[in-house]
Amino acid sequence: MEKINVNILQLCGTNYEVGYYLGTLAKNNKDFMRLQKSYSNTFTKKEADEMLMLFDKYCKGLNDELKGFANAIGVKFLDMVYYSMTYLTPGCSLIALLPTLTENNHVMVARNYEFYHKMEDFSFCKTKIKGKYAHMGGTIMQFGRSEGINECGLMVGQSSCGMPVGNMKNMRKPAIKGLQFFAVIRSLLENCKNVKEALILLKDMLIAYNINLILADKSGQIALFETLDGIKAVKIIDSTTKDQYLHSTNHAHLKEIKKIEPLAMEHSVKRYEYIKEYVDNTKNLTADDLKELLLLKYPSGLCCHFYEQFFGTIKSMVFDVNLGTVDICWGGNEKNGWKKYSFDEKMEEEDFLVDIKIEQPDFDFCRLI
Repeated sequence: MEKINVNILQLCGTNYEVGYYLGTLAKNNKDFMRLQKSYSNTFTKKEADEMLMLFDKYCKGLNDELKGFANAIGVKFLDMVYYSMTYLTPGCSLIALLPTLTENNHVMVARNYEFYHKMEDFSFCKTKIKGKYAHMGGTIMQFGRSEGINECGLMVGQSSCGMPVGNMKNMRKPAIKGLQFFAVIRSLLENCKNVKEALILLKDMLIAYNINLILADKSGQIALFETLDGIKAVKIIDSTTKDQYLHSTNHAHLKEIKKIEPLAMEHSVKRYEYIKEYVDNTKNLTADDLKELLLLKYPSGLCCHFYEQFFGTIKSMVFDVNLGTVDICWGGNEKNGWKKYSFDEKMEEEDFLVDIKIEQPDFDFCRLI
């Protein structure tokens, strides 16, 4: 068992002000500062110009936020580690339910987010940038978002589609120039008020990461958006469709993408089938039902403690999209408890310790089927 420090943050103001504030906090993190100050960018001028233009087009304001952060910690703007990681990880399970399947007749989304605990922020923040939609979500490298919900009632979450893509060793190299998933999610949350607007923005967005996105809004529309090596596909459901829920794990689900990547890791297929069996056999699902589903241990459930294999549950989350609330349990450990956050209530900044249990898989973790 290890103890991890969780941070709850309120981020308000201009992009530059938010970035500068994050920088003042980061200066107290010796490990981060050691990593950041050891890094210098390897972009050519042309690559840097293309990257900054891409951010300005799809993540407007983020360059200003990074400038504020760089000024606060005293490094050059383009030497930010975030740029090398974002200009182009994890595995997850997602379930999005329309009101016909939930006891309170609300759109509900349940999510487990898995990764390596030593490379995670363990932070959750409420962000309000001037001129953009306020949103709540988990952070990745401080400026990105792992998932979230905004004040308009749009919820966005992701799972990797196949082998994670990135510039790090052992990751699949990007097939196209574009954005990492955590930049995509933040852009959607800050600029779109519903699924329809999000899909319009995604249509032409350059995305290098191979991703399954679940999108849901309080009007009662849910979409699964998948992209792999630049190829995109979408499935949409609402009150008129036969399917009343969508779910995703870590392989391709839509036929257009499965043609490109037909193989899947066995654990991803098992989690996908387990979700289907659970939802198909449970009527009037409640938030407590979804919490139980998320915390049951693999292979009979979705929760994993294989942190050394980059597949440990960082957090479990249940979103009530209609109410604009999210319940979070850290580390896939019920003893850490569930905490609720809402747009209707002030969120106090705090940090606290949680326990995570590190286990080793007793099966071939990378087995493909």
